[in-house]
Amino acid sequence: MNRRSFLNRVLFGGGALYCTPPAFSRTKHVILIINGGGVRKREYYEDTLLAPNVRRLAREAYVFENDHCEHVFSHATAFAELLQGREFTRGIAYPTILDYVGDGLQLDSIRNIPQVLERYRPRIIVSREVAHDVGHESYETYLRAVRATDHTIGTVFDWVKAHPYFRHNTSIVVRPEFGRDDQLNEHGQLHHSYGFYYTHRVATIFWGPDFNQGVDKKSVISSLDMAPTLARLFNVNATYAQGRVVAGLFKDIWVLG
Repeated sequence: MNRRSFLNRVLFGGGALYCTPPAFSRTKHVILIINGGGVRKREYYEDTLLAPNVRRLAREAYVFENDHCEHVFSHATAFAELLQGREFTRGIAYPTILDYVGDGLQLDSIRNIPQVLERYRPRIIVSREVAHDVGHESYETYLRAVRATDHTIGTVFDWVKAHPYFRHNTSIVVRPEFGRDDQLNEHGQLHHSYGFYYTHRVATIFWGPDFNQGVDKKSVISSLDMAPTLARLFNVNATYAQGRVVAGLFKDIWVLG
């Protein structure tokens, strides 16, 4: 079964995926930044000097400091699992968060987010940054990528907060595909291998009008939780997702089913 026929069956058979957003949801637009290419929370979240803008965003957001990444060998697999909310299955095109929400765009550059959001006003933008994979080359080039990405995220954050329309109804979510190893190898490279804490555990930042503020240091959530959690903002059930809507994230006015 190809992707088109599969999605037609999902969307038009056995119940609709598209629902009217609940009256108590203030979020009309979501910016999902996949701070990808493999980047450790040690650099992009824990190091205030290296990533001041992400830290500034995090202070106004809700952060899960232990978001688990199971499959860390493949960027494509990890990215697909984030968007689908389920373990990647070769040859089967399950719906993604873009399909569930029904009005979204995927971008290759974070810096294009303001222009695209202003012009098209999609419900969700998924922007995947891959620059951090230079960690395979050297730690120094990796750190330059972390700084550059942090600067760009800060620019987007400031633009949203200053915008007369989007500042009231837009959420920003930052999460890598996965992290990187706890230590450099003998060649000064930083890979993404199984068994390292910083490879498997990243920090996910949720900023927006429907999210609480604070830090959860204990709960372990999963990459599979991203799609159903974001779909819930639009009162949509991510039917084929294996993950769950994460507890503690939404404000008290939410009643989660």
